[in-house]
Amino acid sequence: MFRTFLIASLTLVPFTSSAIELAVGLQSTLSHLEIEDLSNGDQEVAVMTSGFQLFPTASLISDPYYFSENSNIGVQFQVDWSFFKADRQEINDGTETVDLGTSIKAYALTAVPVVFYQFNRHAAKDWNVKIGAGLGVGYLDLTGKYMITNSVTESGEIRKVNKNGLGMAINVYLEGNVGNHMLLLYNFSPVLSDKTDDFQEHNVVLAYKYRFSLDDLWSAE
Repeated sequence: MFRTFLIASLTLVPFTSSAIELAVGLQSTLSHLEIEDLSNGDQEVAVMTSGFQLFPTASLISDPYYFSENSNIGVQFQVDWSFFKADRQEINDGTETVDLGTSIKAYALTAVPVVFYQFNRHAAKDWNVKIGAGLGVGYLDLTGKYMITNSVTESGEIRKVNKNGLGMAINVYLEGNVGNHMLLLYNFSPVLSDKTDDFQEHNVVLAYKYRFSLDDLWSAE
């Protein structure tokens, strides 16, 4: 499934634009993972969180398409790879977060068309700012374990997680860029469900990325 999603995503990028950029960098992520037991009335059985952690990140970004020559509204297609980890759990109805010796690591690959409004669009050498949102699909891989804390009958039970699959990806973000440098603040919320569990991940991400034009790299060879 992962291979099929990756091939499909990378195939779609060239069709959205004649120019493609590779952006690589580091991101600091604040994670919030809600776990529901679908076999027990969609009951929320655990919530895992994290502090800000530093991880590598990479994106493929199509050249933006604007709705008119003078329009500040446009759309671009993005394939984003990210990694994050939640290693603390909420207890006492979410009023406290503690280390219970549990953690869930995850990586995600998402393909999202983003609609944005760009400020200072025609001043390429100055700071440009984009405010955007997108809805697409993603591949999410979760491994680790968590403790049930929100169910009286099963409280304290440790459950292992080893799940992957396609899910919905929601992006809302603020992007500032000058030259090849990008600063991003965005909310990334992948969702993964199966017959027994529902995992809803909410991530607030602060990232720095440096952009390379793949067209320039290919033409230089």
